[in-house]
Amino acid sequence: MGINTSTRIRLFLTMKQRLYRDALLAELVNQEDIDFVGESSSGTETLGLLVRCSPSVLIIEEDLLDNDGLTISEMALVQNPSLTIILLVDSDISQKRLAIYLDSGIKSVVSKTQAMQDLSKALNYTRNGQVYIDAEHCRSIQGSSMEKNKSIDVKRYYSLSVREQEVASHMAERIPVMKIAEQLGVSHKTIHTYKERILIKLGFQRLPELILFMKRIQFHKQENEMP
Repeated sequence: MGINTSTRIRLFLTMKQRLYRDALLAELVNQEDIDFVGESSSGTETLGLLVRCSPSVLIIEEDLLDNDGLTISEMALVQNPSLTIILLVDSDISQKRLAIYLDSGIKSVVSKTQAMQDLSKALNYTRNGQVYIDAEHCRSIQGSSMEKNKSIDVKRYYSLSVREQEVASHMAERIPVMKIAEQLGVSHKTIHTYKERILIKLGFQRLPELILFMKRIQFHKQENEMP
């Protein structure tokens, strides 16, 4: 008896290395409840193909050729809020970073070193709307810690100078460094210096974390009329 088509997984896979992509697909396409509908090695191409392929699940790695998995996932969810996203990461991640991933709408985070074993489990969990975490590489995840990370630390925002807040806002809009420098009348080296200072003050390592933080600040401003 065949699988009900309404419960089948329409799978799209985004990974920069074709060899690893082929290895994953070899494991997954043999499952009779999975329909493979598309693949890509870059974030930009993925966003274009998702509209055409209409997948129900996107498996995407964090480190892409042209972007990062978190940013592409957020943009994909704007296009299709019902899309289930499973993120593949290269190494162990902190509770703080995991909370950022989950807050963005990603349903599962799995280490690439464990992907062959855990992807099927992640697919089964996420198809039912549940969150699946690779516990081996994301240890001691407690609800209270995640709730704490979900809240916006406005004090950290105000630890930035007025100019730093301005630069952070421009960066959150993904405006190129040269364009920000031109708008503010400074050199691009100065903007890079501001960027490093902002990331250090806020305790971030990468630009996507700052973008997500600034989005929440904007939401907070709208809800509380914060100046």
